[in-house]
Amino acid sequence: MKKVLLASSVLALSAGFASAEIKFSGSAVMGVGDNGIDDPRSILETYLTASASGETDAGLSFGFETTIATYDTDGGLNDDGTSAFISGAFGKLSMGSVAEADEVATLPDIGGLSGLGVDNIAEAFTGDSAGRETHDVNYTYSGGPLTFGASAHIGAAGEGDGYAVGVKYSFGDAYVGIGYNDDNVSAAAGTVVSLYGGGTFGAVSVKAMWSEWDPDAAGDKLNAYGVHMDYTVDALTISAQYSANDLENLAGNGHEAFGLGAAYDLGGGAKVVGGVANVTNNDLDDDTVWEMGLSFTF
Repeated sequence: MKKVLLASSVLALSAGFASAEIKFSGSAVMGVGDNGIDDPRSILETYLTASASGETDAGLSFGFETTIATYDTDGGLNDDGTSAFISGAFGKLSMGSVAEADEVATLPDIGGLSGLGVDNIAEAFTGDSAGRETHDVNYTYSGGPLTFGASAHIGAAGEGDGYAVGVKYSFGDAYVGIGYNDDNVSAAAGTVVSLYGGGTFGAVSVKAMWSEWDPDAAGDKLNAYGVHMDYTVDALTISAQYSANDLENLAGNGHEAFGLGAAYDLGGGAKVVGGVANVTNNDLDDDTVWEMGLSFTF
């Protein structure tokens, strides 16, 4: 009955717009976990995404997408996942909650619920990691195996401007990529060069990345890197990930992590997921973090 009502609502919303289409999708996670700071806690997050698209008389596509986080356990979402775009033979131009162009092939997370943050250590200097959340513009163009992207962060109060470019080349089930980011955000101003590579080889999938941050202020260049591996057999996927960076060279901070995860596909968009990781935190102490539960996509 709910699916019938949802379909009726979509038809009602699209009535009178012959070239427009509105769709809804959603996801949710539920379970328990320990983030190394608090005692074990319940985890619940639900997301509803609405997307709309249309086409001009000249054949240009346009639309928007917005994600509503109806409940987030830890709060503090940086944005609501809203973006708008127009695309055609020239490529695709997007504004809003869009990726930085240097992030051509980031690492997945371990855990499957809120995530254990192992990937964040490898991605410490790339993309939006410096705290840029709004005023983003992204352009991408794909031709055969080659994808090119350029992005800019323009005029956000107190954050500064920045730009990034990235190129990714795919051959068969493998890829390589390179990204460059010139970031003028005050606390992390500098340039970042990133290299990416990976692919799927039978039951094994591998993703790796490395980046180097050259700060505008006096100081040494810092590196960050990570590798992620999945092994899939039938409905079961086992994951392993290692990440590290050089932030221990700044004010005694240290960052390194290793994680293991697993996901079992129940079919119909439901999975049993979980993971455990050992993370070296800012005080150079080792924390063991974990989470387990269910994830759903609709």
